[in-house]
Amino acid sequence: MKNKILYIILSSLLFVPACDYLDQDPGGMNTIDKVFASEVSTKEWYARIYSDDFMVQEMHYSGQIPYFWCTDESCYVMESNIKSISEGLMSPDNYYGYTGYNLYFFARYYQAIRHCNIFIENLDKCLEMGELERRTKMAEARFMRAYYHYLLLRLYGPIPIVDRTRSANEIAAPQGREPFAECVKWISDEIDWACENGMPQTRNASLEMGLPTVGAAQAIKSRMLLMAASPLYNGNTIYAAWHNPDGTPLMPSKYDKELWLQAAESAKHVIDSYGYSLKQAPENATFDEYVDNIRSITTTWGENNPEVIWAHANSMQWYGMCALPARWFGWNGRYSLPAGFVNEFFMADGSKARPLEEWFEDKQFSTEAGNGTIAETFWMFCNREPRFYANIHFPNQRLTYASPTEPDTDQDADGYGVVDFWYKGACGHSSTPGDKNTSGFSVRKNIPLDYVSNKSKGTATRMLNCPFPIIRLGEIYLNYAEALNEYYGVEKQAEVLEYLNAIRTRAGIPAYTGSYSQEEMREMIRHERKIELSYECHRFFDVRRWFIAHGPEGVFNQNEVGLDMSKGTGPTDQEFFTLVQTAIKRFDIQHYFMPIKASECELNSQLVQAPFY
Repeated sequence: MKNKILYIILSSLLFVPACDYLDQDPGGMNTIDKVFASEVSTKEWYARIYSDDFMVQEMHYSGQIPYFWCTDESCYVMESNIKSISEGLMSPDNYYGYTGYNLYFFARYYQAIRHCNIFIENLDKCLEMGELERRTKMAEARFMRAYYHYLLLRLYGPIPIVDRTRSANEIAAPQGREPFAECVKWISDEIDWACENGMPQTRNASLEMGLPTVGAAQAIKSRMLLMAASPLYNGNTIYAAWHNPDGTPLMPSKYDKELWLQAAESAKHVIDSYGYSLKQAPENATFDEYVDNIRSITTTWGENNPEVIWAHANSMQWYGMCALPARWFGWNGRYSLPAGFVNEFFMADGSKARPLEEWFEDKQFSTEAGNGTIAETFWMFCNREPRFYANIHFPNQRLTYASPTEPDTDQDADGYGVVDFWYKGACGHSSTPGDKNTSGFSVRKNIPLDYVSNKSKGTATRMLNCPFPIIRLGEIYLNYAEALNEYYGVEKQAEVLEYLNAIRTRAGIPAYTGSYSQEEMREMIRHERKIELSYECHRFFDVRRWFIAHGPEGVFNQNEVGLDMSKGTGPTDQEFFTLVQTAIKRFDIQHYFMPIKASECELNSQLVQAPFY
């Protein structure tokens, strides 16, 4: 009987063999030595470092990934694991993991780390591979090992560092968490080592799509350093009692302002050193060109998009079907969005929108078409910034997803249709079986400009090789602005505004021109980040690191509202434009860090649970 390679997962850090995980080793080989004797099988092992076995491909798994939906960006409640997190029900004994998609990240990422360690320790055995290529792949593997540790760090807080495989005699040895600051330093040092020892500066756009570069590695480091400087991690005394069994404290209880400077310097290094630039609309762009440019930032590759630093290659097979309203061939926009977050987008003049409730006290509708809207559109949706129209499907929005060569009988002669989420509409509950939109809004961001759908034929573009940004320059600009403001306050306000306003003017709205306190600037940066990086898996982590998710005013501790999907016969039916509760949200103090399964901690005497569970 063929022997299995022992893929050890970190289950209680006992490194118990994963009986059902990867029954065959890469290339059908029997032993590690045989794998790394062959260049072909060594490259197969290398390729798996980046595979969906380990890296969660957010667009493909978006219905299950909590990063997308367990925030105030969403009121999507179709998946049980999403509800368990967003309603505050997860615990070490009632875990959210959806086994069909291997979403227990603690095990998943340590599996990836184990895979990287085997590669690192055996690569030099592959004499068929040239020395220079081995050097490059060694650097990549060490970066990816650090990256998987970082993914664990932002979910679970202080973690065990696993920098080598274990012998048979060591398998049962318990291992505890390392202090948070030591985790950050180890990851940072590993990233720097990789960048200095063979990490590629550039990639072949057609042959190496989705693989990281030195710029990507340094950008991830920048993000991690910003996280480490943030209130959740930097001098948060609520975690003073979190320590290992030997008494070693795991979280820094003393505030260190210098961490903001490190984060600022790291972000500025990325901005200045690798040739990235914001993707801009054409000179003298029309409103629609601003909208299209914004849509293209998260959906295009290569020279036409100098903003993407590192991205996943994704299909649109699941995401597009779930985001698309049912007038087109989709699952009725089941990726529902709350009215409160939709209202957070700025107005066309760059100002904040009026409070949500005011739009519904005196319900009004447009009498003529405007930028992004047609006549008879609810006034909350009129005169908004381009990012609103690029990111949101809203009632009475006129769109086309039809192929010019395959007209759809459910759309007009030009291929356009109206997003009619009201009850009697083609997208409404009276017309669509199965999964339904729950709020009157669904996500449009991340759907490519050339996405097409045909409801009459039951077809849609499913396999576009579409990038989902892991990290892009727009984020780095906002990282830099935030770190500068926290370290220098008003002293460096001009430079903070330079980078904050670069994001605003690229989006087609006016720059800020006033003078602001540090606290005012903090809120401006956070609001801009909320809009610019929406639906890119940032909000889940940003609100946590700012330590503002919990409590009576907690950002993730408020129930969400949407439109009344049980009412409405047309675009101006006032009964439809009534706010109703669409999702329950609960976030308590323990939810800042994901729990490790209770069984893991029981088997490993050194692995302490996250606080308050």
